[in-house]
Amino acid sequence: MLTGGLGDLDLLSGDAIDDPHAYLAAYRERQPVVWSDRHRAWVVLGHPELDAAFRAPELSTDRMGAFRSRLTGSRAEALEQAIELLDGWMLFHDPPDHTRLRAPFTRQFTPRAVSSLAADVTAICDELVDAFAARLERGEVADLVTGFSHPLPAAVIARLFGVPPELHEWLAAWSARFGVVVFGATRRADYEEVARAAGEEFHEHLGRLLALRRDEPRDDLVSALAATTDLDDTEVLGACSLLLFAGHDTTTSLLSSSVLALIAHPHERERLVRMTSLAGPGRDLPGRDAAIEELLRFDGTAKAMMRVVAEPLELGGQRMQPGDAVFLAILSANRDPRVFDRPDELVIDRRPNPHLAFGHGVHFCLGAALARLELRIALPRISARLPDMRVAGRVRWKPNIGDRAAAEVPLALG
Repeated sequence: MLTGGLGDLDLLSGDAIDDPHAYLAAYRERQPVVWSDRHRAWVVLGHPELDAAFRAPELSTDRMGAFRSRLTGSRAEALEQAIELLDGWMLFHDPPDHTRLRAPFTRQFTPRAVSSLAADVTAICDELVDAFAARLERGEVADLVTGFSHPLPAAVIARLFGVPPELHEWLAAWSARFGVVVFGATRRADYEEVARAAGEEFHEHLGRLLALRRDEPRDDLVSALAATTDLDDTEVLGACSLLLFAGHDTTTSLLSSSVLALIAHPHERERLVRMTSLAGPGRDLPGRDAAIEELLRFDGTAKAMMRVVAEPLELGGQRMQPGDAVFLAILSANRDPRVFDRPDELVIDRRPNPHLAFGHGVHFCLGAALARLELRIALPRISARLPDMRVAGRVRWKPNIGDRAAAEVPLALG
């Protein structure tokens, strides 16, 4: 039980959406693992406890069966095709299925493999920064999300997958719609309508593209998936949806939060620009790369990942029983004062920095190297091009359980 006047922990409350760090810290200071009646789940808040949870074989990611069992009536019908896609997501399966689903992509997403995209990422970034800067320099208030942090990863992942230009706009819009399903925005009045559209559209557009690449393969990831014999057609479509969604949506959130953090810490922003000027965008630079890791720790995108207890487990002084749901609150763990000195400060040369922004163990984020590449190219470039950018209105955050994602970031100069 919690003491000190705290109510039930609700990851969808206004405070948890607008300032999850302060909200979760109040609970973490009392107990590193708490029970939430609202979510009927344990919430792991402390860093040592979360690190142990990521390693615990007693916690399972295989939860699609339980998710399906809770759906009835119109909601079950609306989510049918979206859930079919989610069945192909490796992160919702335990080994050996997880290992089999992940294997076809492992070599495609190593740091060395994604480094070949540096020139493309730089060119896309420069074009977007110039267009965004032109708007601000005309005296406009412009939204960072729609003007920069959303289109950059969308263009990068589309290029990697070989998605044709006529589908780029659709892909960006689809990612936002599918996020409503993935991150549990169930309080939206149009939840079922959006979920249905996201599932149906993806099957239509990517199913057609896969068939085309089987007949006319190219040097892209969709062609590689179309040729694999390790996955069936449903699993291939699911894998495509995971990588297109995560490679776009997650990095969009990271870019927005990181730009906000750098605006709020101008001295650290200047240091990042200076150290980056010493190397080209594709080269490793220890100081710059440490800064990126600190931004990932400071305000990463994964608010809470879900697990299910498969075997009895004791964690943070709490006894968990099979069938219990568990939320892994990464944002909270990454500011645990037991592990990080001055946890609520942005310290871009922080070392060591054992953050858990990309998870840990067998479920470590497959796209981590690509996200890091985009961040280390984009953040110094937009900071150098627009040193006087400022927040010019209310930042709106998406009302999601799972992620920390800005819906709108109005910026201006001066």
